[in-house]
Amino acid sequence: MSTGIDPLFVAATRPAMKWGVTLDGMIVGGGLAAIIMIGTGNPFTLLLYLPYHGAMYLACQRDPRVVRLFYLRAVTKWKSLGLRYWGAATASPLINTRASRRLPT
Repeated sequence: MSTGIDPLFVAATRPAMKWGVTLDGMIVGGGLAAIIMIGTGNPFTLLLYLPYHGAMYLACQRDPRVVRLFYLRAVTKWKSLGLRYWGAATASPLINTRASRRLPT
């Protein structure tokens, strides 16, 4: 009776969502809209949240963890100075000059 497919109960792995957008995305969008409103002094700038929410809704339809993945990419890949040279995130942009240790035989 085994089909070779392991079912995954997605409801246990999905992030918390409200109106189709993760709470992380709502906090980021609400914070940006609030900062713009404070800077301009116009409460109608809070309506800028609506297109953001629509874009996040469409992005979360494809992958609900899009905000968290964007954050992880910003923390790891974009911070790395050697990304362009090495093609991957590195701890240091310098070449390792330490002699490799040999195991005793």
